[in-house]
Amino acid sequence: MSEWLRELILAVGDVVECPSRYKDDLGYWVGGREIAHLEAENVLDLRMTRAAISARRAELKADPRVELRSGSDWLTVRVAGPEDAAFVTDLVRQAAAANR
Repeated sequence: MSEWLRELILAVGDVVECPSRYKDDLGYWVGGREIAHLEAENVLDLRMTRAAISARRAELKADPRVELRSGSDWLTVRVAGPEDAAFVTDLVRQAAAANR
């Protein structure tokens, strides 16, 4: 994992790094619930919740970095590099808040 991406996720606050529930790697948790893990280098799975995704559906669907999953709390974000930091920070903050 890119160290900058790890640091970005942990800097959101109340996010802890623990083994993932879904894969043999690290996950990022808030309040006992996994909110993020990496599927591949710079490919982040993020639990936004259906309500949070629905509220931003048009914006998220229009963004080529985001892959929505039908009927899921999760979405996938393809992160090019540190230039996507503000975008990813916003999504991780929203995911953390939605899962508290």
